[in-house]
Amino acid sequence: MELRKNTALNLSVFAAVTTGTMVGEATGARMLVYACKPLMLLVLSSWFYFNTRRVGDRFTLLIQAGLFFSLIGDVALMFQHLDDFNFLIGLGAFLIAQLCYTIAFLQNVFDVGALRPPWLPLLISFILAVYGYFFAERLLPMVDEGIRIPVTIYAFAITAMGMAAAFRWGRTYLRSFVLVLIGALFFITSDSLLAIDRFLEPLEAASWSVILTYAIAQVLIVLGAVAHVLDPEEIRRRAALTT
Repeated sequence: MELRKNTALNLSVFAAVTTGTMVGEATGARMLVYACKPLMLLVLSSWFYFNTRRVGDRFTLLIQAGLFFSLIGDVALMFQHLDDFNFLIGLGAFLIAQLCYTIAFLQNVFDVGALRPPWLPLLISFILAVYGYFFAERLLPMVDEGIRIPVTIYAFAITAMGMAAAFRWGRTYLRSFVLVLIGALFFITSDSLLAIDRFLEPLEAASWSVILTYAIAQVLIVLGAVAHVLDPEEIRRRAALTT
């Protein structure tokens, strides 16, 4: 198998650079962070691209765009200690990434239509909405007034991303649904930890736990997306639509 498409190799490299990033963040070794953190999304994006390039539909392009803007966000946040404006750049990049993922997940929903009663997605969405409301109620009063609106918009965006992932239920293979949904929940967890550490109270483990949950989120979303587009039934459905 081509090295660029080899799952075991690429995920091993991803795990290695993620570990390097976590160690660098925990120990304050910024050069290690600078060397490893950008490679996380570069490796994941490359693996995703070379495994799905023959598909090239709107869903894969949106996932690829989400990975690209996540990379921009990663780079911006590496330098937030130099200038707080870099935090806003990172926030904006991740906002676009969340929107790309959300639209990609909704693409699955609209492509297939309603196949099952939406009770499970509605329940998950309700839980996410309640969590988002009470978390924002506690967080926003502690956020500087100048960035309160961007933080609020981002909170809505990532909650919507989780809801969109939930509504893929019954519209893709179970494996793809579970991977993407858990990935979305880890993304929400990572951003929650980051917000708590930055705005509410310092978390001793934030330096590495934010990276770990973020890395798990991205890799699960990508694995779920690949599982969706490479499933035999999805390939047959796409071929039928083009004939």
